[in-house]
Amino acid sequence: WFTFLSYPEVKPDNNDAERALRPIVVHRKVSGGARSDWGAQLVAQMFSFLETMRLQENNLILALCELLSLAGRSPPGLQIS
Repeated sequence: WFTFLSYPEVKPDNNDAERALRPIVVHRKVSGGARSDWGAQLVAQMFSFLETMRLQENNLILALCELLSLAGRSPPGLQIS
């Protein structure tokens, strides 16, 4: 239960997780939510990508450009010759 008492590196609250979820909740509220399973998956993947880039302090524009440049290509090591 009170793990943070034994491990000082563990925070006593989950505010970081709540802050990370806040933009997703606001988007869902403003947009009315996804209207299909496909749309829900797309939004989840988009927010996962954006939050990962933010946490890793990566340049979002460069990361998106790199991601889009790979569209339609086979993953490395899986190319058919």
